[in-house]
Amino acid sequence: MIRKSSRKIGILYLCNSNRKLTQKMKRLFLLIVIATMVALGAQAQRIVVVDEDGVGIPLVSVLNDDGVLLGTTNLDGVLADIRGAARLTLAHVSYQPLQVSVSELQNGRITMQDLDFGLQEIVVSPKPYIYIETYYRMYVFLNDSLCFYQAGIMPNAYNIEKKKVDSFSQTNCSGDFCPKFGASIIWGARAMEFEAGVVHKSAVSYFKPGNGGANKYYITMTEEPDGRRRLSNPEGTLGYIDDDDDLTRFTVDGAKAQMYADKVDGRNKLLQHRQESNYQYQFTDIFRHDEDGNCNIEDFVMYSHHWEYDDKKGHRKVIIETYATDRGYMDKSEWKAKKKELKREYVSPMTIEQLETYATTHHIPALSPVIRSAIEAMKH
Repeated sequence: MIRKSSRKIGILYLCNSNRKLTQKMKRLFLLIVIATMVALGAQAQRIVVVDEDGVGIPLVSVLNDDGVLLGTTNLDGVLADIRGAARLTLAHVSYQPLQVSVSELQNGRITMQDLDFGLQEIVVSPKPYIYIETYYRMYVFLNDSLCFYQAGIMPNAYNIEKKKVDSFSQTNCSGDFCPKFGASIIWGARAMEFEAGVVHKSAVSYFKPGNGGANKYYITMTEEPDGRRRLSNPEGTLGYIDDDDDLTRFTVDGAKAQMYADKVDGRNKLLQHRQESNYQYQFTDIFRHDEDGNCNIEDFVMYSHHWEYDDKKGHRKVIIETYATDRGYMDKSEWKAKKKELKREYVSPMTIEQLETYATTHHIPALSPVIRSAIEAMKH
């Protein structure tokens, strides 16, 4: 009896154990299925941004509806991960801003339209100064959230003979500051805290057309089947030169060019600092070109420069967009008179409304609603 009872108890225990084991296996299997579905759903969603000819557009800023910077497109126009965003806002210095719904995209492909930028032609003159007035916007993102915005107008006079920029030196700006987040906004008429508005030759300093492509950054050039010229060094592609109608676009991965030059030239401390801070720098410079394809400083149209690096507060990304809005040749006395005129005209800082009117008048795209909301949020 004892043996029979023990046997029954043993069978009952095994049955219960098998039932418990089966239930555990079911729960484990369900967890595996859920985890797999989550992993599949969390896979990076890739987009590619192209122009009307189907060529990838580098340095397109991509934001979600909350104004978070999801990233910028690479040299091929690709952003590898949009972080599950349902809607995207796209911005680029030389294309019309765009808002798209991700669900409506075909294979993640987005086409942007050229900016109809009405910069007037200027007649070549023997006068030594070229006057170029520029409109600029500066955005600083800290850990992908906008923490600083500045906009203003900057006049520049470039001495063609001496190859020297003479910028208007009056600082005239006002700002809003939120100490809790360290976020600030500066509305400037002639703000000089940085040289965003100063026209320069960054593209030409990296690559000089007609010299075979070699310079201090060890950049070489090759012709591509699509008509672009590819810029590269021994470590790979650095960018492209794209001649479209009467415009030339220089797009360069400056950080890769600089760090390779640092390595070759033995600037080891600078190279180490750039590597440790996750330094990145890319730019697009746009000039008009003549019949021979040459670009000079007076042919400047617009540019966008992007910097990224780590600091004590996190990861920063700085984006500066600059547009040429007024151009003309002057002699020294005319430039002196122009500066006096500017001092009278811009006695007080411009408001954001005045700056937006100026932008509209010069065919510069308005701030996207997403960026405008992010700017307004910094005031509170």
